Amino acid sequence: MPLNEMRWKVACLFLMAAATCHAGQVVDVDGGSTVFMMNTTNPFHPSKSLSFAHVLFVGFDLTYADTAGLRGYIAQDIAQLGRYYAKTKFGCITQCDSQDFNGIDGILGLGMPDAALASIPEPLFFAISDETGDPANQYILNRRIFTLVSTDEAAELHLGGYDPHAVTEDMKYFRTTSQAEYSVPVSSISMGGHEFLNFASAAQAKGRTSIPGILDSGTSCLVVPDSTLDGLFLESPYQRFMNYMQRGLSIYITVADHQFEIPFHHWWLYPNNSPCIQSTPGGFEGVLLGDALFRSLVVLFDLTHPLTPVIGLAPRNPDYNLVDAQCSHVNDFKGCVAESHPRRFSKMRLAKKRGRGQGSPYLRKATKQLAWLQKKAMSKVNKDLGMPDLSPSGGDKLLTKVPVDFYEQTQFFVNVSLGTPRQTRTVILDTGSSVFGVFCDPPPKRGEATNSHIYLPHFIPASFLQTGM
Repeated sequence: MPLNEMRWKVACLFLMAAATCHAGQVVDVDGGSTVFMMNTTNPFHPSKSLSFAHVLFVGFDLTYADTAGLRGYIAQDIAQLGRYYAKTKFGCITQCDSQDFNGIDGILGLGMPDAALASIPEPLFFAISDETGDPANQYILNRRIFTLVSTDEAAELHLGGYDPHAVTEDMKYFRTTSQAEYSVPVSSISMGGHEFLNFASAAQAKGRTSIPGILDSGTSCLVVPDSTLDGLFLESPYQRFMNYMQRGLSIYITVADHQFEIPFHHWWLYPNNSPCIQSTPGGFEGVLLGDALFRSLVVLFDLTHPLTPVIGLAPRNPDYNLVDAQCSHVNDFKGCVAESHPRRFSKMRLAKKRGRGQGSPYLRKATKQLAWLQKKAMSKVNKDLGMPDLSPSGGDKLLTKVPVDFYEQTQFFVNVSLGTPRQTRTVILDTGSSVFGVFCDPPPKRGEATNSHIYLPHFIPASFLQTGM
């Protein structure tokens, strides 16, 4: 399904396992059906894949937003994001009770392993960067880093680093405050000189001067507490925002000691003529930093060390042009190559011809771009974190950029491919989830003519052995 054909009733899905689920806020932008209709999705067809395997004895069951559920079975096949691929397990969804998934092919969670389902312990991003997998069925991303760059209309995913053209200032790096979610310490949210996070003196005396700010691309807006959180604040941050909100002003968010600006046009919903600010569920001690922040800042996720991930934030360059969606992925001499100077870039489509010599002006331009990117990215890094020099190149020669659709400024979509031969599907891109699941046909039945096979886990339940199943 082409990215630009997605039409659906968008929900800010904060997808996690039932025990750790945060309820997202629903933004109705398109009306739509009140029941889920499977025929609106483009399911994966296991029977058409030469590499598909059905994982027996394990089911797929994911709940989100308190009430909706996705159910099915576990499969194993080759999954591809950009040009990187690996054989991995994923959820095959056959049942859904939420109309919010009408027209959607699945979910790609780019969260951390600690938030993954037990039945799918390795998120896709870790699978495509895992060198211990099947070498015959993988093309590995050597640098476990991804970056999300978003405008109001579209976005792109950088795999293996980031493009310095996309930012106007040096990237600032922060250690996450959690091993299960991408959270950074937020010490201030203000507008027009009015502070919304007024920490109580007693809380400050105990060292409470910040709250977790969760970077969740599955949430549309900024979501802040609507209470004092048992004395942590003098007043409700949400009520202070409602009292002091002014059209035309920017929101300023301080992470650690660095302040970042969220311009007015990124936190104001023009179609609804209302602010994109919502209140968190009761008892939730944190702030959800949703798409309003992703449209303002370039956000880098460094998972080189999964137990201590690093988040990078920098103002987005408004003159940076996103990769053309028709190019699939950039800078691999199969698609588009950007100019080598940080001005308004024009993307050039490379002709698909065989036998191009090294004298090609396009190849020379790409070589210059690579050298410039590496020099720029490695010039200034945060040595205090003990981070290695951040080269923008991925596991191969050049930075991979994957087009991302940003529908109605409320949800990100990206294309992934499954199976052999590849079947391309359009899925939700969500940094608040660690689950990779796609809608699928039922698994092939025993005796049915198919190219697939059965995957037996190392442990087979005794009940199955006793019944002969």
